[in-house]
Amino acid sequence: MRIKTTAILVILLTAGLLAQAQVAPQDESFNPVVLKEPPLPMLDNTLIYEIATDLKTPAAKPQAPADSVEYVEKMGWKVQVFSTSDFFLADSIHRKAQCQFENIEVEKVFNLPYYKIRVGNCITREEAERLLSRAQELHYPDAWVIRTQIKIVVKEDFY
Repeated sequence: MRIKTTAILVILLTAGLLAQAQVAPQDESFNPVVLKEPPLPMLDNTLIYEIATDLKTPAAKPQAPADSVEYVEKMGWKVQVFSTSDFFLADSIHRKAQCQFENIEVEKVFNLPYYKIRVGNCITREEAERLLSRAQELHYPDAWVIRTQIKIVVKEDFY
């Protein structure tokens, strides 16, 4: 019995050694110097401009028609009037808010798992506080002011 056990053990170990796969040679022809990477923001001064002015501008501006409006993104304030995980409820509140807040931007933002309804593009906190009190008058009791990216219309001087 002992001889059979030893023979089986030797056969299994030998089969395990013979079954090992050969290691494939590695391809070391990759050269990162030839990659076409976009420029780093620190190297083309866009990040420095962003830090100094608090404005984000695209690296290459597309040609816009003369009558179009140009926006700049900047940190500012919005009023979040509602938050839910139900898409259909968020959609109906979004439409209702668009009717109630005329001439003020109302956006629906999805941050997993919540849909958030936010109103306004306020440059100052005081402006956002006034919008908050208006939202509370319109029966949004859970509304609150949030600091986030806002879009500001760029005003061009015409001579």
